[in-house]
Amino acid sequence: MAKDKFKGVLNELTRIGFNSYEAKAYIALIQNPDISAYEISKISGVPQSKIYETIKRIVEQGLAVASGSNPVKYVGFPIDEFLERYRTNVDESIKYLRENIKSLSEQPSVEYMWHFKEENQLYNKIRSMIMQAQENIYLEMWAQDYDIFFDDILQAKERGAYVVAVLYGRAKREIGRVYYHQMENMEFQVNRYGRWINIVADKKECLFGTVKPGESGGVWTQNKSFMLLSESFILHDILIAEIYAKHKDLLDRTYGPNMEKIRRAINIG
Repeated sequence: MAKDKFKGVLNELTRIGFNSYEAKAYIALIQNPDISAYEISKISGVPQSKIYETIKRIVEQGLAVASGSNPVKYVGFPIDEFLERYRTNVDESIKYLRENIKSLSEQPSVEYMWHFKEENQLYNKIRSMIMQAQENIYLEMWAQDYDIFFDDILQAKERGAYVVAVLYGRAKREIGRVYYHQMENMEFQVNRYGRWINIVADKKECLFGTVKPGESGGVWTQNKSFMLLSESFILHDILIAEIYAKHKDLLDRTYGPNMEKIRRAINIG
């Protein structure tokens, strides 16, 4: 067996439950029919002190049979039957968990918070929230991040989820109800803090995070108070977007672009 293929088979055997000794011994068995435990140890590299218990487990799994005596010889069986049993067991476990684990989550949840410190972790959690949402998704993010998650959001919409988004910058495509935040002087905020992302899914979980090279991070929780804060943040910016859509000239004359005079006076945001 070629070195790369041997390594690949070894890795896959360990992924389906073999320990490294069992995987090496089984490969030696199917390559060398009718050999003793001593020979298996020598060929596979499994220590002699471990070879007998290793072979015993392989036989118990129906992957080999012992015959003769002095010495006992072993013959390895094809793995097909074992894989069928493994697949059946996994399918049954998946089915059982899907049907029963939700009943556990219906119990009062511990309102802890998960902290993310890398962009990939943050994006993976956001994608997971969108993919699992069934009823509604409220989100606020920059258009370039919205474009990244577009296909996931589209699938959620097609599942029947109600989607509302507040976006900074113009998205390439839109899904559901989309509101655009005013952009004057927002580039300064991005350079300082990063691109912020706020998402609430099914009113059961929420996440707030920022995306900035080397400094990305965020917090996920099911805490109801934190969720109310996230929802209020999004609702506030929807109201501002609607007011600006109708009265931008008046607001700019009175308060400056993007309420600059108010922002400067209170020195927040």
